[in-house]
Amino acid sequence: MRIALLQLNSRLGDPEANGRALETAYAHAVAEGADLVLSAELALPGYLAEDRMWEPGLWRRVEAEGRRLASLAGQVPLVFGTHSPAPSRRLFNELWWCQEGRLRQVVRKRVLPAYDVFDEGRYFEPDPGPQPLVEHRGLRIGLSICEDLWADPGLTTGLQRYGVDPIQDLAGAGADLILNASASPGFLGSYAPPGRRPPWATPSKAAQRKRLLQGLAAKHGRPVVYASRIGAESWLLFDGGSGLMQPGGGWQGASPFHEGLVWVDTDSPGQAWDPAEPEGAYLRRALGMGLRDNLRKQGLEAVVVGLSGGIDSAVVAAMAAETLGPGQVLGAALPTRYTSGESQALAKEQALRLGIPFLSLDAEAPFTGAVRALEGVFPGRAFSLTDENLQSRGRGMLLMALSTEPQVQARLGTDRVAVLNTGNKSEAATGYFTLYGDGIGAFGILGDCLKARVFALARELGEAIPRGVLERKPTAELAPGQSDEASLAPYRQLDAILGAILEAQVPEEEVEACLGDVLEGQDLSEARGHLPRLLRLLRATEFKRRQLPFNLKVSPKAFGHGRRIPLTAR
Repeated sequence: MRIALLQLNSRLGDPEANGRALETAYAHAVAEGADLVLSAELALPGYLAEDRMWEPGLWRRVEAEGRRLASLAGQVPLVFGTHSPAPSRRLFNELWWCQEGRLRQVVRKRVLPAYDVFDEGRYFEPDPGPQPLVEHRGLRIGLSICEDLWADPGLTTGLQRYGVDPIQDLAGAGADLILNASASPGFLGSYAPPGRRPPWATPSKAAQRKRLLQGLAAKHGRPVVYASRIGAESWLLFDGGSGLMQPGGGWQGASPFHEGLVWVDTDSPGQAWDPAEPEGAYLRRALGMGLRDNLRKQGLEAVVVGLSGGIDSAVVAAMAAETLGPGQVLGAALPTRYTSGESQALAKEQALRLGIPFLSLDAEAPFTGAVRALEGVFPGRAFSLTDENLQSRGRGMLLMALSTEPQVQARLGTDRVAVLNTGNKSEAATGYFTLYGDGIGAFGILGDCLKARVFALARELGEAIPRGVLERKPTAELAPGQSDEASLAPYRQLDAILGAILEAQVPEEEVEACLGDVLEGQDLSEARGHLPRLLRLLRATEFKRRQLPFNLKVSPKAFGHGRRIPLTAR
């Protein structure tokens, strides 16, 4: 059987636009000889419109568009994800099998995830099941939806245990073929220094999918077809990964981030599948997609990036210019008395390399004004952290001013301008940023990237990043002789600690012992010495992270929606 998987980029809360995309893709698939067409989970309403899903008007629009699609289906089945109201006043997450102008079969999701970024029990009612099989072209076909695939306790490593196994039930009922419609966000594995992958590290989502699909196909002796979506929704990045796994381990599928039809054939043996991809290459594609989709879907068209001459702002500017085009990115240098000539020169060089408009604004002026105001009530006051923060907040104020300045908007050709945050995860974890200063922005491209991964992305971007930026030591330049690593810890040690405790979720009491798997010699000794202070910083700065712009999730555990830590927890 030749199956077309619709790996599409849906829009939340716009069933009419999604319906048109499904209709067009279905027509193309039929014209090219498909025997069956399968979409991703909730392809019609989009995954996941969150509390907009409570709107009865949206329910009615989704149902009406679903009925329209059903009426268009011919002899080739169109199987797509949608939802409908449940008696509990929540919704059923469903797959509709449509054929010959009618809705032939409905199956419902049985397993609802409630971990990390998922909270599906808030919106959906689980179906107790088991689900019926559908016969087509001499095969008995079992349908399942996303987490139904992840319920086998022998093949998954998470904390969730469901007490049901929908795939086992379908196989036990005699299914010859398992179809699964998913909306599965992608991410890299937990960070570890190059060449050191400890046994406690969390694998990437692609590696987890491979293990799961290979295990299920082999265990049940049946091909498993997997259809997932593409695109970004706020912090979530969907990398696709659609394909077919044969019981013998052969794989057919598209490379990550491909949008369009993915063709698979149940009669083809497939080939070996290696989901590994260099981190820099994955980040370039994932974060570019996240930037593009978040701006486009929010109606934003251009961005302002503060250029400090450092690695983070250089990478953000390069990604923005590559994704949006140089004419839609304004780079702004914001020097104060502590900004080195090297930093200003590198910021200008970066803008010239990218071909983006560039301005240099005097951030000393608002800083001096604020200092004078304080001296008016605190005569003889000495330079302190307050002054460092004032510089950062003055820069933040100027960046926000640029986003609404009419002359800037005219230069960028739009009044839909946003400021991009340039902070990274290493700094967010330790609170090494200034609220209402460098913590501003519409969202953060690098907010889930430890510093080591920022450098990996910079190397992937090649000549877009000046060599001087790559070679200089990171510094905020808010005080004389300031160094990020002197204030925190060497980044290779800091990131090893954060990769273990945040991304691999190693218990705090085990982190010190686990560091021996990723560090050695002086690095290991120093990291263990830094550990108590860094853990205190992580706990004490939760309130600051709550006020950061949302970031694009590229690790197993990101700050934000998937990590809910009470501010008052002891």
